[in-house]
Amino acid sequence: MRGRSRFGVTWLLSAVASASVCGIASAAPGRFPAAIYPPPVPSAAGGALAACPNPAGLAPFGRRSKDSALRAASRYGRVSLAVDLRDSDRAWWPRLRELWRSDNPSAGAPGEVAGGLSAGPRTAYAAVVGFSCGSALVRKSIAVYLAPRQRHNCDACVSSLYFIDRRGRALIYWVN
Repeated sequence: MRGRSRFGVTWLLSAVASASVCGIASAAPGRFPAAIYPPPVPSAAGGALAACPNPAGLAPFGRRSKDSALRAASRYGRVSLAVDLRDSDRAWWPRLRELWRSDNPSAGAPGEVAGGLSAGPRTAYAAVVGFSCGSALVRKSIAVYLAPRQRHNCDACVSSLYFIDRRGRALIYWVN
C-alpha cells in the first residue's frame, strides 16, 4: 500500500507539472477570461517584444492597480507558473512558459526587492516598447523595478517589469 501511495503521489505531481508546462490557460479556460486575457497582437518587425498586449480594455493605472503591480512583481518567478500566468498578459505567456521550463523562471528579474515604479514614458526602455508596440502602449504602462537587497551600486542588476492595467487588473507584458 505504501508503494501505491507513493506512486499515486508521483503520478499526481507529474500530471500537475505536465499541465503547468503544457499550458494552464488551455486546461482551465474559466480562469483566464478573454476580457482580461485577450489574444496578443503582433509587434513591429524587428522589435524587442515578441508580441504586444491587445489594446482592448486598457485603462490608466490607479492606486489599487499600482499596488497590485508591486505585489505581482515581488512574487514574479517565485511561486508557480500558474501564478505568473495569472499576473501576466498573454503577450508574455510564451516567454514565461519558456523560462519556467528552463527552471529559471525569474531570469531577467533577479531582484528581491520591488524598488519602485515609474510611468511608461519615463522608463529607460520606453523607446524599445514604443518601437515594438506603439506609443499608446507606452503611455498606458508602468514599470516596476526589482533589485537585489545588496545592490552595491550595480545598475545592471536592476530589472524592469512592464505592466498594463486591463480592466483594473495589473498584468506583466515584458521583463527586461
